[in-house]
Amino acid sequence: MQHPSSLSDEVIVRRCLAGEVSLFEVLVKRYERLVYGFVLRKISDAGVAQDIAQETYLIGYENLARLKDLTRFKSWLMGIASNLVRDHYKRRKLAGLPEGFEGEFVGMDPLQSVEEKERHELMYKAMAKLSDRYRAVLIKRYLEGAEYPEIAQDLGLSIGAVEVCMHRARKALSLALKEYMPEIDE
Repeated sequence: MQHPSSLSDEVIVRRCLAGEVSLFEVLVKRYERLVYGFVLRKISDAGVAQDIAQETYLIGYENLARLKDLTRFKSWLMGIASNLVRDHYKRRKLAGLPEGFEGEFVGMDPLQSVEEKERHELMYKAMAKLSDRYRAVLIKRYLEGAEYPEIAQDLGLSIGAVEVCMHRARKALSLALKEYMPEIDE
């Protein structure tokens, strides 16, 4: 018998719809880094990104029967995430929060040390200062675990352009971090 993780999205979705709902967890595991990375790239707040990623899976699960083309589960799921990000910004706008406002970082693991939380907070603040392209390549590489060819395909760039962009993004991140932590050496 085939291990569930080796099954295609289409087969898993069909089996979930037929009553094997526990298989949905395979899809969650398969796309958790992709969804979280995408949302974090758009939101730049780890806690909110975690919440939106979780909501993406919940909505996906609850509406699985509405998926018309079972071979396009990944695109459908990313569409849900994209809509939730858009809704997040609409709510912020209605609440009167300025576009660049970055609230407190919540939702971090309570077992992390205060220093680690502060480092994460500074890293996310520094990431928020980067251009969308720089933030995208860093998140795809380090949070989603994507290799350069996959990053190139996802962003519509050549592999060489991704390499250059990655180099410049790391430099820009380093400079942004120095604003928050001047004690960092080159």
